[in-house]
Amino acid sequence: MQPRPPFNRELLIPITLGVVSILGVGWIFLTNIRSESPIPATVEPTAIPFDFSSLETGTLPPSLSAPPTLEETPPIATGTSPDAYPNPPAETLPSVSTMIAESPPALSATPAPDQPPPLQAGKKYDDTDPNIAYDRYWIILKNPGTKNAYKGALHYSASIGNEASFRFTGQGFYLGYQRGKNFGIVTVIIDDQPYSFHEQAFDLFWRSPQLASGTHFVRIIHESGESINLDYIEVLG
Repeated sequence: MQPRPPFNRELLIPITLGVVSILGVGWIFLTNIRSESPIPATVEPTAIPFDFSSLETGTLPPSLSAPPTLEETPPIATGTSPDAYPNPPAETLPSVSTMIAESPPALSATPAPDQPPPLQAGKKYDDTDPNIAYDRYWIILKNPGTKNAYKGALHYSASIGNEASFRFTGQGFYLGYQRGKNFGIVTVIIDDQPYSFHEQAFDLFWRSPQLASGTHFVRIIHESGESINLDYIEVLG
């Protein structure tokens, strides 16, 4: 067995420096790899916002162009496909046209309270005729005391200022009433011309003056006294 050659201690230093150099190069290499690895991570986050912003800017033009498209579609939907917009065309437009179509007949069919149809000449009308207008303070009396009245009833006023009115076509008329000691003065206005009579008179009617043939408007007003009454109206031809 041959003897081991002696170890040269002078070579230890170069070997150590070489090992340290190799380790240093390896460390630098690893450091570069670690320092370069985050770059993709930084690139990816920066790329994502740009992608989102590009997507958002890409969706804005369609949304801005959408209103003109919606404005153009309602005429097509209402004309061709009613199911597209069922509520607006079915409810708003017909309801307005229905109101316009129905309101004029209702107004024309119902005469105004101050314009009743005129009483006709040659006829006698009871005080309860619907074409004679009374204010709300008149009272209808029908009792044993009115048995001699025309058709057994009459209209009775106990407040000064109460008014009745009617229109007639003819040359004059009679106002029938029931006289009494406490009855007051009646003012009759024919076409803005006033006349008066007292219901305490002995007659049971008041006759108007002779008028021109045509349609006239008459107001009967409780002028004074405790009460007045109206029994009938007879129009003269």
